[in-house]
Amino acid sequence: MELILIFILPFVGALLLLVVIHEFGHFATARAMGVKVLEFGVGFPPRAFGFYTGKTLVMVDSATRFVNIDGVAGLRTGQLVKVSSAEDQDGNLVARVVEAPKPRRGWASRLPGRGGEGEKEESVPVEYLKHEGKVRAVESGHFVLADMLYSVNWAPLGGFVRLAGESDPRVPRSLASKGVATRFLVLVAGPFMNAIFPIVVFTALFMIPQDVVVGQVVVSRITAGTPAEEAGLLPGDIILQAGGRLIENQNDLRRATNLNGNSNMEWLVVRDGREVVVLVHPRFEQPKGQWRAGILISEIAGQVTVSQVFDGTPAEEAGLQPDDVIAEAGGRGITNTGDLIEAIAFNEDAAMPWVIIREGRQQPITVTPRFEQERSRQWITGESTVLIDSHTESRSEPPWTAVASGFASTWELLVMIKQALAGAFDAGEVPELSGPIGIAQVTGEITRDGGLTGWLVITVLLSINLAILNILPLPMLDGGRLVFVMLEWVRRGKRVPPEKEGLVHLIGFVVLIGAVLVISANDINRLIQGNSFLGG
Repeated sequence: MELILIFILPFVGALLLLVVIHEFGHFATARAMGVKVLEFGVGFPPRAFGFYTGKTLVMVDSATRFVNIDGVAGLRTGQLVKVSSAEDQDGNLVARVVEAPKPRRGWASRLPGRGGEGEKEESVPVEYLKHEGKVRAVESGHFVLADMLYSVNWAPLGGFVRLAGESDPRVPRSLASKGVATRFLVLVAGPFMNAIFPIVVFTALFMIPQDVVVGQVVVSRITAGTPAEEAGLLPGDIILQAGGRLIENQNDLRRATNLNGNSNMEWLVVRDGREVVVLVHPRFEQPKGQWRAGILISEIAGQVTVSQVFDGTPAEEAGLQPDDVIAEAGGRGITNTGDLIEAIAFNEDAAMPWVIIREGRQQPITVTPRFEQERSRQWITGESTVLIDSHTESRSEPPWTAVASGFASTWELLVMIKQALAGAFDAGEVPELSGPIGIAQVTGEITRDGGLTGWLVITVLLSINLAILNILPLPMLDGGRLVFVMLEWVRRGKRVPPEKEGLVHLIGFVVLIGAVLVISANDINRLIQGNSFLGG
């Protein structure tokens, strides 16, 4: 049950939301451009339920053939029928075959023209539009068909849009029959929706009041041989700005560092009452392992206070709680963050006596630190910081500024993805990839630690990755189909034969599935070893 709640449900929910948003882009654009949409499905078949909408006018004439129906007079409102339609010179759909479900038994099934037992339907030309739905109205010479199906399916792994004639331009109102511009817009609409989804989410988050812990970020320790030491940073420096950004907590500093990896950053610090500018050049390296208790701390008026206790850590096992004041650790008095870091590092993995102050009373506890080594490289500068004079503020933005902040945050997320890839390539490494199993693990872990906000953040990140992946020129994906549309434009309307394009997409599908299987095997191996994709 825990596996389902923590890992499967958040991942399935995120995937379902993102794919439905993606497919809605194709759906809305196709309908706006006059492409016949046959079905919008949530999840994948088998179908659980669905309903038909729409008012498609279908003409009938002397050439229309009826199967299991006694002509137009045999049609009734609400009846489910399958229709194969051609298009006349005025753009009207004209039914060539109208078929109702075959009666199960009885004398009616053997009447002429009703498709009784043993009657075989003639093959229907492939260039006909094949649509089905429920009859809404019947008039002389035509009927109205609700042939747009909205379906909910049993496999909750995304969604799909079924368009008429995606590869055959002979089919009336098909995607393939439209011009280059229309097909380009329909294909690009899916990735576009995934690209703007983060803007919507960030805008909403900026408008909702949220508590933010802010204060002065003070350097507590400098690791030897790191960019921070080379830049001349000193313990006690108060960081005001980094890379042009106001620094109010450690998250601000981490974000600024990731945005400016492998470039000189100007840091504005206060040292001995004077403002000093230093140039820090973050490097893409594997952080040094550290002995940790599993808490976030803040330093206020010479006291080190627990801000947060992480799940499954030595601190939680020892019974530490937020707002506990750490008075002693390992037999030494604790008056600042540096004291606690040094005490834990000196103690290593032995049982460590701490004295905490809770609700005004001293209380002894025992903490056994745990060594943690980050698995992946990241942009680092090499300083440890502490937040002093911290306080909590409730912050929100009006809609007109929240939208701008949403755009800015989405752009910064794209930059950080680029920075992570650039850092890995510069270090001569292949970026670590993850398949569905690894993504489910990450989604579950972030949702468990960050709640709804954490789920939204990882969903936003997945949305951006989905947009990028789909726009790349990979066979079978939207970007691969766009390549053939652009080739047609370059060749002045000369199309690649559908069968050749289909072969390319088939090969791409096989390669993609193979890659997913290989990556998933690596994800399973990591899970068996008990490792997290996030490190540790």
